[in-house]
Amino acid sequence: MMYGFVRRRLVLTQVLPNNCCRPVLQDLDTTVTDVGLCLNLRFYLRNARSLVVGIRSFSNETESVSVKHGKEYSFTVSYLINSCGLSPEIAKSVSEKVKLKSSKQPDSVLRILKNHGFTNTHISKLVKSRPSLLLAHPERSILPKFEFFKSIGVTNAELAGVCSSTPAILSRSLEHLLIPNYKFLKSVLLYDEKVVKAFRKKSWIFHQDTQKRASPKFAILRELGVPESFFPLILSCYSSIVLQRSDQFDENVKKAIGMGFNPERCRFIHAVHSFTCNSQTTWESKLDVFKRCGWSDDEFSLAFRRCPNFMNASENKLVTTMDFLVNKMGWKTRDIVTYPDILLVNLEKRIIPRCLVIKVLQSKGLVKENMSLRPIIKLIEKKFLDKFVTKYNDTVPQLLNIYQRKKGLEALNMNSYSFPSN
Repeated sequence: MMYGFVRRRLVLTQVLPNNCCRPVLQDLDTTVTDVGLCLNLRFYLRNARSLVVGIRSFSNETESVSVKHGKEYSFTVSYLINSCGLSPEIAKSVSEKVKLKSSKQPDSVLRILKNHGFTNTHISKLVKSRPSLLLAHPERSILPKFEFFKSIGVTNAELAGVCSSTPAILSRSLEHLLIPNYKFLKSVLLYDEKVVKAFRKKSWIFHQDTQKRASPKFAILRELGVPESFFPLILSCYSSIVLQRSDQFDENVKKAIGMGFNPERCRFIHAVHSFTCNSQTTWESKLDVFKRCGWSDDEFSLAFRRCPNFMNASENKLVTTMDFLVNKMGWKTRDIVTYPDILLVNLEKRIIPRCLVIKVLQSKGLVKENMSLRPIIKLIEKKFLDKFVTKYNDTVPQLLNIYQRKKGLEALNMNSYSFPSN
C-alpha cells in the first residue's frame, strides 16, 4: 500500500518518469518500516519542486547542446575543414558566424573562386575573414565584380591576392561604389594600368567612398596652388592625405605651410604626408630622439625642410641608424642634419656593409679619412662595387667577402670587428 502511494506521488510530481519508479522502489529493503518510509516520503515531497526545477534546467541545457552539436553544426564544421581548408579550431570558431544547411550554395561559391585563380590558401584566408561569403549568390554578387575588374586589366592572380586580403571589396556594391571609385581614380590617374596598380597596392581605397572623401581635399589643394600634376602622385603614393578626416587634413596642411613649405613644390606634399602618418604622440617621441642626440629646434626644422620623409621611419630605425653613424662611423650630428635622407636607407643591407668596406680601405690608407659617407651610401650597387670593391680587388682580395657576408647587426660593433690584413 505504502509502495503504491510513493510511486504515484513521485510520478505526479514529475521527479521520475512512470516507467522508472517501479524498479527503483522494488529494490527498497522490504524490512523498512512504514514509519521510515513515511519519513523518506516527506523528504522527497518536500524537495520535489527543487528537484523538478533542476531536472528541467538540465533538460534545457542538454537540448541546447544537442542543437549546437547537431547535424547543422557538425556539417558546417566539417565543410569548413574539408572544403575550405580551415583547421578544426578555426572551423569551430567560424561556424559561430555562418550556418550551412547543405553544400550546394558554398560549392557554387568555391567553384567561382577556383575558376578565377583562387588557390586553397586564398580560399582559406577569405573564408576565415568573411565566412558569410559562402552563402552569397555567386552569379549575382561575385561573378559580375570579377568580370568588371578583369575588364580593366586585373589578372586572376591579382584578383585572388587582393580579394583574399581585402574581402570587403566583394561585399560592396558594384554599381554604387566599385564602378564610381574606378571612374574617379581613372579621372585622376588617367590610365587603367595605374588604376590596377592602385587596386593591387592600395585595395582599401576601393571599398570606401573615395570620391566623396578625396574630392573636397583636392579642391582645397588646388586653391593653395598645388599643381594638378601632383594629384596622381598623391592618390597613388600618398592617398592617406586626401582620405583622412577633414579636420586632420586642415590641421596638417596648416602645419606644413607654417613650417615654410611651398604648396607648389613636391616637398609640401611630403611634409603633409609625414604629419598625416604620425600621431602627435609619435611625432613628439621621434622628435625627442633627435633632441637627445643634441639637435636644436632649428636644426630639426632645417633637416625636415630638406627631407620631410625621414620622419616616416620608425623610432627604432631612427635610433639605431643615428647611433651607428655617429658612434660607430664618427659622423657629426650636423652631418645628418645636412643629409637627413640617409636615415631612410636600409641599415643592415646597405649602410653597414658599405661602411665596413670604407673602414677597411681607410685602415689601409686607400681612401681619405674624412670622406663624406652620404654619396657613398646613396650610390647604386654597380657603381659602388666598381668604385670601392672591384677597384681594390688586387690590393684587398678579402674586400668582396667582407661586403657580402657582413650584413647582420653583429657588424654594428665596429670596434670589435677584426679587419683582415694583406
